[in-house]
Parts: sequence; C-alpha cells; structure tokens
Amino acid sequence: MNWSYIILRRGWKYSGATMRPGMGRLVPVILSLLVLPSFWATSSSSLRAQSPVVSLYSPNKHRDEVRSSCLNFQPRTRMSGGAGCDLRYGMLYAGDELDWFQSSTAEGDRSVIKDLGLLAWTDDFKVAPVEPLPKLKVGEQRHISIDTSGADGADGADADGIVRPRLGASRPKNDGKPKVDPLFVKAVVGHLYVIHVVDDVRDFYALFRVEALERGDNCSISWRLILAPETESGELK
Repeated sequence: MNWSYIILRRGWKYSGATMRPGMGRLVPVILSLLVLPSFWATSSSSLRAQSPVVSLYSPNKHRDEVRSSCLNFQPRTRMSGGAGCDLRYGMLYAGDELDWFQSSTAEGDRSVIKDLGLLAWTDDFKVAPVEPLPKLKVGEQRHISIDTSGADGADGADADGIVRPRLGASRPKNDGKPKVDPLFVKAVVGHLYVIHVVDDVRDFYALFRVEALERGDNCSISWRLILAPETESGELK
C-alpha cells in the first residue's frame, strides 16, 4: 500500500473521515481508494458518437452504501496499481466546496487532470499536451496539501486605538478560499476535462464531461479515449 502525507489546515473531510482542526499537522493516511500538431484540434464529428455515461457517487455522502466513486478508462493490472483508480469523484469536502475529481494516488501513478472549461462534445476545441507528475525517486513520497482555513481578520489596534504596522516578517493574509492540491480538480456541470493517465505500464489520454451533478452527492460523466497529443517538434507526448 502506498503511503502519502496530507498537510491539514483546520477542518476538512476526505473519503468519509472528518479531520479535526489543527494548523500545520502532518498526518499519515493510506489513500486506499481512493493531455495533436502541438495543439490537437478535436474533430467534432469524431466525438459525436455516443460516449458511455457513468454515475459516480461521493463516499462522504454514501458512506454505508455500495456505490462506485471510481472510473478506470482502461483496465488496471497489478503492475499498474491494480487497487488504484484513474478517476474518483467525491472523496473530498473542502469547506463549502463539495465536488472534486481526483486522479490516482496509487504507487507509481503520475496522472494529471486539466479542466478545459464549458464545452460540448460537438464543439470544436483544442487540447494541449498535459505533463504528467515527475517520477518519484526510490523512497520519495508525494505530499498532498489542503488548506480550508477561514480568512484572516484585520490587524488589531494598539492600546491607544491606533493600528500600526507590525515589525518583523509577517505571513500573507489568508483570503479564506480553499487551497487544494492539484491532485484535485473541481467538478462543474457542462465542463470538459482531459486526463493524462500515466503509471508504470500505461500512458494514454481521455476526455470526460460532467453531464449532471447533484452537489456533494453524485455526478454523471460521459467520456472517450483520445489520441496522444504531439509536441511542437512533432513528438508524441
């Protein structure tokens, strides 16, 4: 089983577990469950064929139910982290943001998801190559950070009622917006995403689109495999 570390910033929920408040704690967790010239212009006619539609359910919402939060675009083998999952939905509640996609955390997995914005399958659009995560060295681990701290207040006044600049270095003020690791991407209805799946034995691209979403509960997505993009030099990426 692959161990990773998550830096917790106050309260958030991951895969059904509520994390208690605590600034800067480093907590070990098992992540068990858990993109063709240089830009490839997709042909709408090639994507109009019926894409399979699947529904994914949040484990945080459906904790005691046997419902899938996982989609594998191609079969996984033991060599590709058989227990992993190419795409998961609903593993994370970050403050008021309840809908997130997540790429695999299996050992050796380097997959990355990118949001292409509001698009239909019949639109003409371009997909750029997506760089996978760097390969880990022996003994090296990836660290996932999530910060849902509230916004900082204004500087306080001195005893005479005057607010004066504070001496010494000060950290930037928190704007209150969740700071979520790039492993996670927000799920938005009507948005199209590209995922570059890379592990020890597989390397391919897929597109998926959010067709329906029930906040914090479930989403329906359509998807298709696509050809690997090419770099500016014409090499496959």
